[in-house]
Amino acid sequence: MAPASPPASVQVMNRKVQSVQVGRNVTFSCRSVAKEDVIQVTWQKEMDGAEDNIATYSTINGQKISKAYVSHVSFAHSELQASAISLHGVTLQDEGCYKCIFNTFPSGAVTGRMCLKVYAISDPRVETKLISGPDKAEDSEKMVGMSCSATGKPAPKITWHLPSILQQKPREYHIKFSNQTVTVISNFTHTHSKILQEYPITCMIQHPSLNVTLVLPTDSLEQGPDSSMALPIAIALGVLVPLTSLLILTCLFYQCLRHRRDAERNPT
Repeated sequence: MAPASPPASVQVMNRKVQSVQVGRNVTFSCRSVAKEDVIQVTWQKEMDGAEDNIATYSTINGQKISKAYVSHVSFAHSELQASAISLHGVTLQDEGCYKCIFNTFPSGAVTGRMCLKVYAISDPRVETKLISGPDKAEDSEKMVGMSCSATGKPAPKITWHLPSILQQKPREYHIKFSNQTVTVISNFTHTHSKILQEYPITCMIQHPSLNVTLVLPTDSLEQGPDSSMALPIAIALGVLVPLTSLLILTCLFYQCLRHRRDAERNPT
């Protein structure tokens, strides 16, 4: 019969795998249950097979935090039998596994281990725009481009809620970045018609740290793709036409006046 495994000497007080969104705070907490004296408590982060010292606490030296972590790590609790540290304004680089090490006498070090997963989500958006076809005629069929996108870690999931008359499979693109975030873009096109104003179209973005439904804007579709130029053109025409007419009348007036003077100087 195999011998029973010894009880754990360190108790991790929080979940052994915690999840947090970028910018939030997180706390790791450990307690020694060994029946021995604790000389020092050390906190470390696992870094590619090595350990990076974050902080230590002892009765002689008190709280010590390494320079690389002093800006966003603090002790939430510091005793020889129990210790806790907090990470403030978590970044993607904080993801990984951490150790609390109780150096006891006479047995030596006993360790607790916990891990952190960091989520990120940004720029959820949905937009529409009119797409002019190759045929520039006024009665040519216009298309509407619809796009929904977001950037996150892990990659956000995008789904469309469409009326049955518009059911189609959108095209989806993934753009990966060096910081492990992924931009997901989902889009499709449809013939511009009143259907887009009559039926609500929504895009749902799902992510461990965010679930949001965005309504497709249609106010930009009420005007044509060149609507931004319509007012300047109208103003230009309103000014140029009267000026041109005035110029023509002025020329005709001077032409008639010249003929009259010539007739007076050279009577038949």
